[in-house]
Amino acid sequence: MWQFTLLSAKAPYEPDILTPVAHLTLTVLDADRNRVFEMPAPEPGWSQWMLESVTAHLTLPELDAFLGEEWVGSTEI
Repeated sequence: MWQFTLLSAKAPYEPDILTPVAHLTLTVLDADRNRVFEMPAPEPGWSQWMLESVTAHLTLPELDAFLGEEWVGSTEI
């Protein structure tokens, strides 16, 4: 099974990529750039836990996740 890894979890010295895009739509694309999943942001914005929860069912290889245009995760990390 492929594990989807989201890059919004960060160490203190890493930049915060989630906060600026937390209210944008989550889109997951396959290797051919086909949309396989899309969900608008919840009212309070995305959190790491929410992103992991809504993508847990995605088990295809070679997926990339975006909030708006910002790349936030992949199955290839």
